[in-house]
Amino acid sequence: MRRLTASRGVIISIMAKLRMPVERAGKMLADRIRAGEDVAAKVKLAEATGGYRDWLDLFATWRTGSIAELKAIYEGTETAMEFEFATQTTERSSSSSTFQYRKGAVRDGIQKLESLIERLPLALPESEDAAGIKSLHPEIYSRCHTLYAGGDYAEAVEKGFKVVRDRLRSLTTHETGSDAFGKGKLYVDGAAAPHVDEDFQNGVKFLAMAIDRFRNERSHTADGNITDPIRAYEYLRLSSLAMHLLDRAHISATTPPPAPTP
Repeated sequence: MRRLTASRGVIISIMAKLRMPVERAGKMLADRIRAGEDVAAKVKLAEATGGYRDWLDLFATWRTGSIAELKAIYEGTETAMEFEFATQTTERSSSSSTFQYRKGAVRDGIQKLESLIERLPLALPESEDAAGIKSLHPEIYSRCHTLYAGGDYAEAVEKGFKVVRDRLRSLTTHETGSDAFGKGKLYVDGAAAPHVDEDFQNGVKFLAMAIDRFRNERSHTADGNITDPIRAYEYLRLSSLAMHLLDRAHISATTPPPAPTP
């Protein structure tokens, strides 16, 4: 949301462009509102038990998560910054004093999110192919774009990795980059010159191996739950590059001789 300052210091907000379909944005905002209501519902429990610090931790987690989601929903950072400002309070000398201010901030944040939902019909739609998704390799696009458009970013990334793995297997019977280029004797045409062919082959091999590692890493770390559309797109672009290169791949009957020294 972009803010313009009019006369007498009045702030006029203009809805920013969405990064995703309106329906997906609405669902994500509604989820953050429900999470905020859950935090607000625990105010009385914190007051009755003196659990001020525990409640402040809940508030901080909700606030940080909401800011991250707003950055994923809207282009630019203005909307997230406005929410951050609406829920910002000064740290006081004690947790009980800070609590008195932040229990109001959670309600302010919920109201901000509710206003964003109300204004979604006025929101600018996501830019046409804003992420360049249609320029991905045809197989990556055909098998991943529906998942990506629906906000299923982790599933889209996993599908992209699987497309690369399937291509390696169809070419060499091996699924990993190291085996495909080693045991499978995979060779990719396209080096700029004969004396850099070895570097080019290694580059493609290491790209395929990187996808293997990212696939393993994604299932064991926080990136296994990708919520950022930009991060997901970058993974898809990595798989797309690998597929474009593998389009020119074939099995080498013999290992190419070393390139002559220029």
